[in-house]
Amino acid sequence: MAAETKKDIAKVVEALKANRFDCVEFVSEADTANALILTMIPIDATVGIGGSVTVRQIGLLAKLKQRGTTVIDYAEPSDVPFDDLLRKTLCTDILITSSNAVTKDGRLVNIDGIGNRVAGMIFGPRTVIVVAGTNKIVRDVDEAINRIKNFIAPYHARTKKKKTPCAINGRCVNCKSPERICNITTIIDKKPSYTNFNIVLIDKDLGLGWDPSWPEERRDKILQAYRKSRRGFSQAAQKEPP
Repeated sequence: MAAETKKDIAKVVEALKANRFDCVEFVSEADTANALILTMIPIDATVGIGGSVTVRQIGLLAKLKQRGTTVIDYAEPSDVPFDDLLRKTLCTDILITSSNAVTKDGRLVNIDGIGNRVAGMIFGPRTVIVVAGTNKIVRDVDEAINRIKNFIAPYHARTKKKKTPCAINGRCVNCKSPERICNITTIIDKKPSYTNFNIVLIDKDLGLGWDPSWPEERRDKILQAYRKSRRGFSQAAQKEPP
C-alpha cells in the first residue's frame, strides 16, 4: 500500500473512533506524542512496556523514568526471572505498547511469540496506550497478516538470531519450529469492554513495519532505526520472542 496522505490518516482515525477506542489522536512529531501520552499517565502509576521498539524510539521511557514513574520493562536487566517479569506487566496500571498493523477500517492486528503483549492489550491493565507510526497502516486484515508473516516476522526472527525457516529464506512457511515467533494472532475489532484504550498515531516511520512496494531507501531507514533501537535491549530480552 502506498504511503498515506493526511486525508487517508484522518479516515483511519475516524474508523478507530467508530470502533469505540476511548482516545484516538494523530500527531506529527514524537515530542508532541510524548507530551500527550504523559497527560494520560498519573505520575504514581505503574507502567508496563509491551515489547515496543516504537516506544523506545520516541524517547517516552526516559521521560517516564525522569519524572519518577515506575516502569516495568522486560528489556532492562533484572534479577527477576524473565517470564515472571513479563507477567508483572499484565498487573500494571497502564500498558504501553505498539501494534504490528492498524487497518484502514480501524482494527489492530498483532502476532506474538509468547502472547504477553497481546494478552495485556486485551485484558489486565486498566489502561492501554498503543503508539504507532503511520507506516503501520494497512488496507485490511489480510494485508496486515501477509505483511507481518512474510516481511516483518522474518526480519525480526533474523535479528533475534532465530533458527526458523523464515529467518533463513525470508518468507513464512507456517513452520513447526520451537523457535517460531508467530504463535498467537489477534485482531482487536472494537475496544475491549473493560479497558480504557487510547491510540496515538505519529506521522513517522517507527518500529518494524513497511510495505514491500516502498522505495528501498525508505525501507532501509526503517530497518536501520530498528536495529539501532534493538541494541539497547538486555541480553535476556534478546533471547526471547516478543
